[in-house]
Amino acid sequence: MSVKEFALKLAENPNDPQINFDLASAYEEGLQYASAAGFYLRAAEHGYQTHPLITYTSLLKMALCWNAQGDRNRTVYNNIMQAIAYLPNRPEAYFLLSRIKERNKEYQECYTYAELGLLFATNAFNQPLPGYVEYNGTYCLLFEKAVAGWWIGRKDESKTLFQHLLDDHKMAEEYVNGCLNNMKLFI
Repeated sequence: MSVKEFALKLAENPNDPQINFDLASAYEEGLQYASAAGFYLRAAEHGYQTHPLITYTSLLKMALCWNAQGDRNRTVYNNIMQAIAYLPNRPEAYFLLSRIKERNKEYQECYTYAELGLLFATNAFNQPLPGYVEYNGTYCLLFEKAVAGWWIGRKDESKTLFQHLLDDHKMAEEYVNGCLNNMKLFI
């Protein structure tokens, strides 16, 4: 459906978390991040009591929208922390925090958030999220842990993790390339 079609559906039922989420997703697909973030916020607010996965995903999608606009680091961080406070036993928010910390060269924090995310990554109760939040699975957290490990003096662990990722995980191409490039540090 188009933005216009979702907006018409929303006019009929403005408090429906799913319709707000769908409209936000349509705006995000059109790279209209501010509008998307506003409707993700509405989805999170209206779904707080009844739609936990929509609420959690909406908070993370808001963070990704603000991040795409740039120079909104505090807002991005706060949205992710709200998602953790809401559903602390899911791995996606920990991954996003770990990645932020890695990109900011805050490697101990990166390592710690990756480790926390790994505690919940294999939780059998985790249902799929209703939207993509740049988390492709456990290997994303292992990658962040390996990168951070190099910088905080855990070089042997880092090498072992990169090799494990290359040997045992089917990964997106960017992660394969990242592992291969990082393995050059050990030659």
